[in-house]
Amino acid sequence: MLHSVSLQFMWTDRPFPARVAAAAAAGFDLVDLWDWRTVDISAIAEAAEDSGIGINGFFGNRQHSACDPSQRGAFLGELKESLDCALSVGAHQIAIFSNAIRPGGVVSPAPPLAPESLHAATVEALGQAADLVAGTGVTLMLEHLNTVYLPGYLWSDAGLVTAVCTQVNRPEVRVAFDAYHQQLTGGRLTDHLIAALPLLGRFDVAGLPGRTEPGTGEIDFGYLRSVLVAHGWDGTVTFEVIPSDGNPDTALAGINKIFPSRP
Repeated sequence: MLHSVSLQFMWTDRPFPARVAAAAAAGFDLVDLWDWRTVDISAIAEAAEDSGIGINGFFGNRQHSACDPSQRGAFLGELKESLDCALSVGAHQIAIFSNAIRPGGVVSPAPPLAPESLHAATVEALGQAADLVAGTGVTLMLEHLNTVYLPGYLWSDAGLVTAVCTQVNRPEVRVAFDAYHQQLTGGRLTDHLIAALPLLGRFDVAGLPGRTEPGTGEIDFGYLRSVLVAHGWDGTVTFEVIPSDGNPDTALAGINKIFPSRP
């Protein structure tokens, strides 16, 4: 498994390029970002190259919804900008959201269509998005989120993104399984994880409550890791964690205990 760490919550006392260096020093293979437009992505890419670490991915769409047919052109245009950025910095993955998500976590509502119409519109949009990234080596990662803190978000359950990904049926489109979000909204982590495995492009780790490191809270990440290993899954694990006591070293200790560098 490759190990990536989100720079959003770790080493927050320093600028992003210095966070990249800290991630490399801690032994991570990759780093993840949120919105590439709000950071100095060139400086981050330079720091990654200097540190011998890769950029895994970042947000693809945030201003326009994948589920809204009236925004299709704008959605694809926004995605094209993110793809160009990914190619320029060597990023591997682009996160796809069902809805637009404004700063502050404000979710733009889905259009007033029947659920089956929303599903069909999203599948069609992702087919066109797959055409856009085909042959580039960049993968589109479908992100399910929680509706506890993000009310109105369409993909509120891992099963929904697995169903969409199955119907799109393109190698450029994969599932990002987020244990934190799934536990908040739907639970049944093992069942949903096993169902997603044939399409799984990334496994996201954060404890609940508090989005803390593995080994804290109610999610048994040791068990979930054993499920991944038992099924021979060898993809990217991303740690999007807030240190439980504010100290990044505490978070690193929890990560290394449950997710050693190799199975």
